[in-house]
Amino acid sequence: MLSRDEATATLKNIRDTQGRSTTAYGYASAAPFLILWGAIWFAGYGATDLFPHYSGWAWIALVALGFVASTVMGMRRAPATDRTQGSLRIVATWLVVLAYMCAVLAIMKPQTGEQIGAFIPLIIAFVYAILGIWAGMRFLIAGAAIATLTLGGFFLLTSHFALWMAFVGGGTLIATGLWLRKA
Repeated sequence: MLSRDEATATLKNIRDTQGRSTTAYGYASAAPFLILWGAIWFAGYGATDLFPHYSGWAWIALVALGFVASTVMGMRRAPATDRTQGSLRIVATWLVVLAYMCAVLAIMKPQTGEQIGAFIPLIIAFVYAILGIWAGMRFLIAGAAIATLTLGGFFLLTSHFALWMAFVGGGTLIATGLWLRKA
């Protein structure tokens, strides 16, 4: 027979293990998406630096590719019973974030491409930070890193901001994706 204290300790251990397992699963599920979007950031900001006149078109193509790839990846990873509903919720969530960014940009009317190039990563950093509060500290750390590196580059490396964001923005997402795979 287990004593009351032993049963309580056992149940606490089960809850703790379940929590760690859920967090690790969330990290592992998010990792490929971070790697994908890190590569897109690298290509997009790289195109912005190397071919500034075509950067708008490059970003449109890359973001469209990213949304399609993310949706396909999400549908393949989801259980058969959740594929449509879960994927639609994730797509809808990111469409709301995209609509919010467009609305703020329309109201605030940034004067430079660097302002837009800093604003969007700051929104993404915000989303990751909020996700980290709910789903795991590593997302919060990733959000803080993206925000810090974005602000540092914006204020300190104005002439090379796009190149900075290609390497540290894209690199942070890729590194975080690799870090989450090891969780």
